Amino acid sequence: MLIDEIELDTNYRFQAIDITQFVEEKIKSVTNGIALISVKHTTCCITINEAEKGLLNDLIEQYIRLFPVDFRYKHNEIDNNGHAHLICSLVGNSRTVNISHGKLDLGTWQRIILLEFDGPRKRKVQVTVIP
Repeated sequence: MLIDEIELDTNYRFQAIDITQFVEEKIKSVTNGIALISVKHTTCCITINEAEKGLLNDLIEQYIRLFPVDFRYKHNEIDNNGHAHLICSLVGNSRTVNISHGKLDLGTWQRIILLEFDGPRKRKVQVTVIP
């Protein structure tokens, strides 16, 4: 088993970042297996989808529409980021991807996306590889 981390800085309060290439770097020594990609944060999350700019904007905007920033969440009395916690509880903090012939076994348009809902921040993405 191989465990490694990707560190990145988000630049905006709401942001979608394609991290597929960073994950590919971490798995290149494994021919076949499973990669678990997870974040150790509660206000950003991981999804797999197409990395088309319009879709990435739609993801952010529609999640914010579901959980508006200006709603009176009880958690906002502490951190003013209740929306981010709720969104990330819905989306989830991890995804599992098969590794086949030394590459992530993703569909044609699939990419691994980090969704930030409480930036800008330093974020860590853990990649656990099980051969």
